[in-house]
Amino acid sequence: MKFRQFAFFIILILLGVLVLKNAGKMGELLDLLKGMNLFVLVLILPVRFMYYWFNTRYYKHFFSLYGHTLSTKELFPAVVSMNFVNTVIPTGGISGATFFARTMEPKVDQKISLLAQSFWYLATFCSFVLLLVASFLVLFFSNAIAQASFRLILILISGVLFLSFCVFAISLNELVMRRALVILTTPVNWVLKLFRRAPIGETHIKQFVHSYHTLIELFRKHPKKAWRPLADAIGCVGVEIVSIMIVFLAIGQLVNPGVIGAGYVFAMIFSVLSVFTSGVGAYEATMVAVFVALGQSFEVSLSVTAVYRLIALWLFIPFGLIYYKRQTLDDKPE
Repeated sequence: MKFRQFAFFIILILLGVLVLKNAGKMGELLDLLKGMNLFVLVLILPVRFMYYWFNTRYYKHFFSLYGHTLSTKELFPAVVSMNFVNTVIPTGGISGATFFARTMEPKVDQKISLLAQSFWYLATFCSFVLLLVASFLVLFFSNAIAQASFRLILILISGVLFLSFCVFAISLNELVMRRALVILTTPVNWVLKLFRRAPIGETHIKQFVHSYHTLIELFRKHPKKAWRPLADAIGCVGVEIVSIMIVFLAIGQLVNPGVIGAGYVFAMIFSVLSVFTSGVGAYEATMVAVFVALGQSFEVSLSVTAVYRLIALWLFIPFGLIYYKRQTLDDKPE
């Protein structure tokens, strides 16, 4: 058996393990769908497609900054395949980034592809900050501000925004940023060792800081062009909010957008814990907890979170598998 065929076989096994791990949720989804308005829920299909459309536009616009002109037809399969790899092999995006860089290598240098990944995380972080600001304003001016749970969430949002501002201020100085990361990664490395994960070395930190400041310099040199991939990242986050809103509507609930925004961002923040739990539970538990704290019933919160996560996770997996097979087996010379 050739190496590419063996690798594809391993991918299929990992996909099967992922299906079995979520088998209980699959039955739960079928039960929930019986009571949902399917005519409303079906609206999520084109919305989820828009996520990949924005994601594809992001790479198209980013690569154009370096003089690489790639069509949507060329990039879309690679983006969907990258999502497939990240889902089947949950390594914080590392596997998908490497796969994407190798796929683009004939047309785009690997360094530029990996830099695009770094900018994606930076752009997504900026999108989260903007979403938190909008969510804070919407919740602050809502009628439920008197509730203790609302005030608690607002305090948490304020704390996250303050920390984000501090992080941004520190990151402007390359030396200060590097020293701060060395200090912050010390306890993280201790935890990683407990879970037998590779520690974050000083070399990794230097590379990250260098990439980060390269991106800042990119904004300075091409401010107008650099805003285009940032806008695409914001579009991807916006699609996620619309997706969750559609699931709420399918259950018959019209929910404050600030509630959805806060639940989504905090779920993304706490999903970092999934590195130590093999991707189980942190995202879902946080989203349910925030929704409940902001006035939604536990049953509705759990239902919406489960349905949204299953659709967002699995809807494009078959397409990702097909594209992945084509790019790793069919299109490669023997």
